[in-house]
Amino acid sequence: MASITQLFDDLCEAHLPAAKAHLGQYGLDRRRAKQSLKKVAYNMLFTNLFQDETHKLQPDLPKLPVKNKILLLSFNLRVGGLGPEADRLEDLVEELEGATWCPLVEVLSVLDLLVQLAGSGPPQVLPRKRDYFFNNKHVGRNGPYSGYDCYDLSVFEMDVQSMIAREEYLCHDMVQKTLQVMEAAPGTGLLTFGRFSSGDSCDKFERDTRTSLFGALVHSRTFDMDVRLDLPPVPDSADLSGLAIKVPQSVDQSEDEGFQSASNLTPDSQSEPSMTPDLDLWEAVLTYEASKRRCWERVGCPPGHREEPYLTEAGRDAFDRFCRLCEEGLQVVGGSLLPAPQRVLVRECELVKDTLNVLIGVVSATFSLSQSAQAFVVKPGVYVSGTSPESMRSLLSEVAACGTYYVRLSRFSLQPVLDTTCSKGLVFQAFTSGLRRYLQYYRACVLSTPATLSLLAIGFLFKKLGRQLRYLAELCGVGTGLPGTAGGGPRTAFPTGVKLLSYLYQEALDNCSNEHYPVLLSLLKTSCEPACRFIHDWVYSGLFRDIYGEFMIQVNHDYLGFRDKFYWTHGYMLISEEVEDCVPVFLRHIANDVYVCGKTINLLKLCCPRHYLCWSDVPVPRISVIFSLEELKEIEKDCAVYVGRMERVARYSSVS
Repeated sequence: MASITQLFDDLCEAHLPAAKAHLGQYGLDRRRAKQSLKKVAYNMLFTNLFQDETHKLQPDLPKLPVKNKILLLSFNLRVGGLGPEADRLEDLVEELEGATWCPLVEVLSVLDLLVQLAGSGPPQVLPRKRDYFFNNKHVGRNGPYSGYDCYDLSVFEMDVQSMIAREEYLCHDMVQKTLQVMEAAPGTGLLTFGRFSSGDSCDKFERDTRTSLFGALVHSRTFDMDVRLDLPPVPDSADLSGLAIKVPQSVDQSEDEGFQSASNLTPDSQSEPSMTPDLDLWEAVLTYEASKRRCWERVGCPPGHREEPYLTEAGRDAFDRFCRLCEEGLQVVGGSLLPAPQRVLVRECELVKDTLNVLIGVVSATFSLSQSAQAFVVKPGVYVSGTSPESMRSLLSEVAACGTYYVRLSRFSLQPVLDTTCSKGLVFQAFTSGLRRYLQYYRACVLSTPATLSLLAIGFLFKKLGRQLRYLAELCGVGTGLPGTAGGGPRTAFPTGVKLLSYLYQEALDNCSNEHYPVLLSLLKTSCEPACRFIHDWVYSGLFRDIYGEFMIQVNHDYLGFRDKFYWTHGYMLISEEVEDCVPVFLRHIANDVYVCGKTINLLKLCCPRHYLCWSDVPVPRISVIFSLEELKEIEKDCAVYVGRMERVARYSSVS
């Protein structure tokens, strides 16, 4: 029997193609291929030897049958889209197992060797699929076709791919046409362009003018090389007396400025004087400064200073002189009809100080307060060097408006004296306290602004706060006109109680998408605190605490002493049949439940004073208006804990 080396050598020779008579590199390539096959065979042999040693050391290690390995290879073929090859592989294995002429042990050994050699050959390039539905089958054996989900995705993307390809073609075609238009001669593509071509010699006018001596004299260029340089035909009846040419007897060459004889053609005389100045190009490049200004007039123009400088670029003093010159010119033209404008020069640092003061309602030399209109007025003619009084007045008027709104809101939100004359209620007091808190925040922003900023910077920084102040002034009815009127008529009364809460809630809904929304939410939450406190006492304890009578319930003390149905029907009653007059609009769906709950607690106190709902010391969850999801989850958790504790108290009371 041959040795293992000889057997491996024969195996490699069998796998290599037959040798051909070639010169050069082919023999070397065959030896390299044979060495590669030997390396693969020896590696597989040594790997199996080491695996056998491992199996000997670990006899309990389970070994996967050869047929299972072949089935795994068949599964991989099906996953890769090679279903027919997988079916043929399984059929061949079953045929070998059923053959009686071959021992089963040798068949398994050969199959094991083939399994070990699987994947050791060169990678095969699979042909491109022509049928999109050929390989779209289940991985299982002869799996049934299940329909839509087995289709190749490229089939459904054909429309998209064609659309994308069409868009790309149209875009490329548009670019090419644009480039052709840019590179074409003027007039290319016009419908009437052919009429101006010189190729049409059928037109009599073209023959007599353009292709004649007249055409050569009139036109600077011609498209025809066969131009007939002859005079145009002149009719016999034409008057030619005006065309006579007088030729002088002799012409002095010295009088001809352009004539030079060959004798005086010296190098100095031949050089004509240059019309361009003698410039050093390198020095000009090094000293060139490009203009930083950009405008539409510079499109397509070479770099350079084409735009005239602005008047303000000449400095503050030049601007002031120009303004005075214009005013004096108007005085000369208008005479006594135009009064002399008043100009008050103020230093910028002083004007910045007055501006910051007026933002918090402090009167200064620049801003005066009109007591009748409750508004700040800018002193006429105030200006800073380098600006005009009109532009400065426009800027200072915006700042004065902020101060006006601040003063009006401050007076509107004054804390009333808590006595019997204060009839606006706790809700209005809570609203004004929230308004005072906002004004305190605004005042802190103004006081923290450094005085080193410019007027433009201050105006820009307080634009948003100024808009919020104006909106709050309009909300409170003190924004436009006099403090007591709106639009020339009597101002409507500001709502109080639950109507104020409904008013704020509706404003918050209307302004949920602008910058005033956070301020409205803060005011709404602060204003709802008295109502939440009333509902908390009424629902949990049955206590009625409404000093100003602004909430939903009124107490009839005459019926509280009754011990019949009149106690239930007339002891505690709603202040109005309209739900909107009793509770805010966002609580109208639970208004009746709140009303009945407090009545039930009071009735239970009379019927069973020792009931656990009357004496329980379990802490109750808070009732408040919130806008945070985290706080809502926390309150829901507290409510669940409260319900669980009260249920345990109820079970304990029922058992005892």
